[in-house]
Amino acid sequence: MSNIVGKQNSFRFIWFGQMFANLGDILYIVCLIKIIFDTTGSVTYMSLVPFFNTISALISGLIAPLVINKYKLKSILFYSQSGKTLLLLVMSLSVTILEGRFLVLFYLLICLISFIDGWASPARNALVPSLVDERELVKTNSLLSLSDQIVQLIAWPIGSILLVSLGAEIVLWFTFSLYLVSTALMGSIVHVPRQLDHENQSRMDALKEGWRLIWNSKQLRVISFMNIIETFANGVWIAAILFVYVSEVLNKGESWWGFINGSFFAGMLFAGLLIYRCTAFLENKLGKTILCSTFSLIVITFMFGATSIPWLALLLSFLFGLPQMAREVAETTIIQKSAREQLLAKVYSARGTLIFGAFGISSLVMGWITEEFGVRTTFYVSTMLFIGSFFVSLISRRHLLMETKDINN
Repeated sequence: MSNIVGKQNSFRFIWFGQMFANLGDILYIVCLIKIIFDTTGSVTYMSLVPFFNTISALISGLIAPLVINKYKLKSILFYSQSGKTLLLLVMSLSVTILEGRFLVLFYLLICLISFIDGWASPARNALVPSLVDERELVKTNSLLSLSDQIVQLIAWPIGSILLVSLGAEIVLWFTFSLYLVSTALMGSIVHVPRQLDHENQSRMDALKEGWRLIWNSKQLRVISFMNIIETFANGVWIAAILFVYVSEVLNKGESWWGFINGSFFAGMLFAGLLIYRCTAFLENKLGKTILCSTFSLIVITFMFGATSIPWLALLLSFLFGLPQMAREVAETTIIQKSAREQLLAKVYSARGTLIFGAFGISSLVMGWITEEFGVRTTFYVSTMLFIGSFFVSLISRRHLLMETKDINN
């Protein structure tokens, strides 16, 4: 009984600790963008913030297996958040003392924070299945996704309001306090999963293990291939392309840009609530959920790119969040059932590297297509990519719909 209570408490510590950390991640980025713009007045310098974030996370994912081999997952979560907290303290002191000068220092701190954070995500996702009953995985994953979307939905407007009313310096110190709370919660995790023996494993074998596990599992291989295609397709939803779409296709101003983004996250929230209430129905239909969701994304993406009616675009943006969330929860559950502990963390680090790399390339390619051929063409290209992903799922549906097997065995 005490073991069950310990697991439940540990899950709550991870859940709330990650929520505080995610909120802090967005707030400090909002502050830095404001500081950099006030200092330089350059959009290019501002765009370097997400660029360095993505590149650092990509590199972090590549070497994460070495960290996973050496440390327990709970330790990775705690020390990762502790490192981020210390780096944010340096950043807050720098803003207070240097007043926005020495931008190179800020970019360096952004890289380091993102780099350390790249170890925490696979550790968290790998710990969750060991802290909840397998029958509760769908519900748990929908709850975590729902929490992430709530943070995403409220963090940007809250950050903007705080920035205007309090200033970047005070908001950074507030973010530091959020990181401190998150660190304390991560340090309170008491349940530690069994550590696998990797003493005789070479560094190269450790780096390749997550990739090997994905390749050897037909189910994970299909899902990963679909993820790559769909990540390229999702590059059409970056803020810059949506801004062009709202301006040139809908003939609306910046406010509608915000409405479209808000509608998307509202759809994700609604989907999270719906999935949370329908977990029993989805539990044995994870593969079918991925199939149906991918087909829905084809229709919605095509209609969104084709329409010039603002209210219809708003509705389609909301609807896009529904299959997106359903597919995300289904994929996460399948992956979590396929492995345990350190091996699962390595699968997540390899998968994260694939997605970060694909999204970075997609952002550049989709931006070029928009500039050269127009934003409608970009959405049609995205639709074709979703069609490609759907055909992959049809061709490989036998593997996609099969019962998930533990690849630890």
